[in-house]
Amino acid sequence: MTGLVVSLPPQVFGATCSGATYKGPDFEQEVTEFSPFDTIYLILDCSGLRPGEHVMHANWLHSQRGMIRSDSHTFEAEEGSKRGLYFWFKLSKKGPMASMLSNQDFHEENFGDWVAEVYLDDTKVAERRFSIAD
Repeated sequence: MTGLVVSLPPQVFGATCSGATYKGPDFEQEVTEFSPFDTIYLILDCSGLRPGEHVMHANWLHSQRGMIRSDSHTFEAEEGSKRGLYFWFKLSKKGPMASMLSNQDFHEENFGDWVAEVYLDDTKVAERRFSIAD
């Protein structure tokens, strides 16, 4: 499993962004393999932003099922400023009856390989691959 796919992040009007995934809110160690019980945190750092309003969004894509979720943040930047943002994702559990009948807490079709694509002002700036396994 690979980490951040973009080796030299593309620039958006002079801005450069990089990202990493983590299991917990302490953001100490990058992780690319998760359990279905984990919350997946995607941390982005952008520098050299032009002044004004920006929109950053993350698309959470499953390798077989396509886009499962999309999140966005709108923020203001000052000339040459640096900005850190984070997104998070957690698999939904089955309902109590379905969980009891299947003896599983999560839908198995959500296990496997994932990619989080990150866009700044509609330009892709980072891609983070990870997997979720039981």
